[in-house]
Amino acid sequence: MATFSRQEFFQQLLQGCLLPTAQQGLDQIWLLLAICLACRLLWRLGLPSYLKHASTVAGGFFSLYHFFQLHMVWVVLLSLLCYLVLFLCRHSSHRGVFLSVTILIYLLMGWLRAYESAVSFHFSNYFVGFLSEATATLAGAGFTEEKDHLEWDLTVSKPLNVELPRSMVEVVTSWNLPMSYWLNNYVFKNALHLGTFSAVLVTYAASALLHGFSFHLAAVLLSLAFITYVEHVLRKRLARILSACVLSKRCPPDCSHQHRLGLGVRALNLFFGALAIFHLAYLGSLFDVDVDDTTEEQGYGMAYTVHKWSELSWASHWVTFGCWIFYRLIG
Repeated sequence: MATFSRQEFFQQLLQGCLLPTAQQGLDQIWLLLAICLACRLLWRLGLPSYLKHASTVAGGFFSLYHFFQLHMVWVVLLSLLCYLVLFLCRHSSHRGVFLSVTILIYLLMGWLRAYESAVSFHFSNYFVGFLSEATATLAGAGFTEEKDHLEWDLTVSKPLNVELPRSMVEVVTSWNLPMSYWLNNYVFKNALHLGTFSAVLVTYAASALLHGFSFHLAAVLLSLAFITYVEHVLRKRLARILSACVLSKRCPPDCSHQHRLGLGVRALNLFFGALAIFHLAYLGSLFDVDVDDTTEEQGYGMAYTVHKWSELSWASHWVTFGCWIFYRLIG
């Protein structure tokens, strides 16, 4: 192994680290420094104030364009929005809070876009479900009979349980009730001898096959397998530790939990419900309403799926992994 003298070490450090770093930094900011110097000199001159302000604004916009290109529009919009909030809340002592909330919402617009795509996909599913109910009922098949009493009770999906869920388990069971019933009885229960997690994976794999094994659908369904399993075991353990009704499914009226309707129980269930909506927005971001028809007909490939989830920093998968770590820690 080669050894360096102190002089050679500092020479390597200077040439291999300090000088390249300084050069790259200067390449990035020299234009900004030049604009700042020009504005400083301009303000020293005896020019009208409006001209000074206009030149400073022009220099600022040019700097934004230099660093952000056309994405500078989003920075400008955020600045204008902040000015508007400060103006509207100028007499309020909580304007800092309002400003922070506004900035947070603005930064989460990518998630709002993902939620929009998810909801659009959800309602297309509800339309198919309600159409199935209507046609089955018109055909005389949507009823149950008990002691000569007919009840037209065919239900394909439960939209409220999906849009305002208690858990992701409730989402997947309410999305398509007949399919969920079939998968539970003929796939999940028959695969339970492999273990709960393996049975869950087999069930979602079967669902992916029934959906045509499109890559993006398979990715969504297999992600759902991990999400629902981790949520189920975590909430089951929390219910045991806290003796509270926080399971993925609602507890029966005669459950043995000590805490059923307390504020803490409601808050925890509300948290998991919000987490389910977060997962739905993330998973539904793949079904972009603005995608071209050709891509939609050919199917969303692997590159498209990875790109869409990368835009959201793989957040849902990381949150699921974090929940699993928490589940292991509290065991």
